[in-house]
Amino acid sequence: MDVVHTPSFRFNTILFLGYLGLAVLLWIDMPERYPVHFDLAGNPTRWEERNPGMWILIVALSSISFMKVHLFQRFVFTNPDSPFLNLPYKTHFQKLPGERKLPVLRRVNRMLGLLNAGVLFVFIILLFLIYYSAHNPGSPAAGVANQALLVAVSVVVIYPLVEYVSLRGVIREKLEEEGLLGSPHEVP
Repeated sequence: MDVVHTPSFRFNTILFLGYLGLAVLLWIDMPERYPVHFDLAGNPTRWEERNPGMWILIVALSSISFMKVHLFQRFVFTNPDSPFLNLPYKTHFQKLPGERKLPVLRRVNRMLGLLNAGVLFVFIILLFLIYYSAHNPGSPAAGVANQALLVAVSVVVIYPLVEYVSLRGVIREKLEEEGLLGSPHEVP
């Protein structure tokens, strides 16, 4: 049985290729100066002359950030018996039979895929914020991009916490069904 959540993995692959294409298209129409730093209100505080170095750096750093989680989703979360898994109730979880671990690992894999898609959306919105602010710093489009960026970052921070609490409950339930937890109030 495949542990990789294929729909999120494929979606992220396509989204990443679209991100690279978008970066190229936005660069082609970038004016002579573009912002590279913003305050929390979305106002540019530092500008860069039209030089591909900073743009390439932004795209390269976001690509590295995306690809490490993308590859992690594909290659690390494939072995249910791996000692590298850091899950709630880890020592007890390792004692579960392999077929009982697979649904949990699929869920973790899906979470990584969704989280990585969220991170990629943050980078896409950031490119749009830079682009719209470069053309017209006070435009409504720049304001919308800034608000979207704040919402996307909030979701990317909150989602893993909610998923962790939920995943902890799922693992606990599986451990209790297998009789691997001594009492209902045992702490991992």
